[in-house]
Amino acid sequence: MIVRGGRALYGQAIGILLFDGRRYPVLPGDVANASSYDFPVRLKVVKGLFDVPAPPERWVDGEPPEGARLLRDAAVELRDEGVRAIVTACGFFVGVQDLLAASAGVPVFTSPLIYVPLLSTMVGNRKIGILTASKSLLDNAFLRAAGITVAMNVVIEGIEDSHEFYATHMGGKRTEMDVDLLRDEVVGIAKRFFERHTDMAAMLLECSNLPTFSADIQQATGLPVFDFITFTKFIHASVVQQPYTGFL
Repeated sequence: MIVRGGRALYGQAIGILLFDGRRYPVLPGDVANASSYDFPVRLKVVKGLFDVPAPPERWVDGEPPEGARLLRDAAVELRDEGVRAIVTACGFFVGVQDLLAASAGVPVFTSPLIYVPLLSTMVGNRKIGILTASKSLLDNAFLRAAGITVAMNVVIEGIEDSHEFYATHMGGKRTEMDVDLLRDEVVGIAKRFFERHTDMAAMLLECSNLPTFSADIQQATGLPVFDFITFTKFIHASVVQQPYTGFL
């Protein structure tokens, strides 16, 4: 067997693009915590990226804004470093899904939101609940960027009522976190969301910080819960296939 070198890094199939300047605790289950995975990942801070780029329909003259260009360049760097697929660490990066996918040369997964059309098909267009970091920010421009149409039976809830989350995320400056309080707040929001929509067939967690609490949310609601880690594992299994063993 002949193999080819030329790179500094090997064995990290999934590359993950991160905001610059993050200082809050990154819990196991968070997309940006390497221990969330049972396989190696390549974490890459995108220098100078402090905000979510606008979705394409808000680009001036069709030109991607600086944040989108920074993400595109970092995705190309990850590809050249040998990753086989790229994930981002914020569901609102769905606005650059098409740009990154067209530029990177490897599969790109920016947000669980892009799986809503698939999930809608899976559940026969029954109701899908989307739990997001910010209901006000997740407007129609981001939904359209994800391929979510008005024909899909979708309801949305934000976690703005989680004081602990907003103290450390979404502009919050605190670097200490009460994990038990955060869990109680997030799971409580998810449970009340389900109680308002008892015909919900599945819940999708948009935010990359929420998979830490996916099992708790499932326990509280009984629903299938889909999140960033669910789909990152799916992508990894696709780009790093394992041979089957057994007997007949």
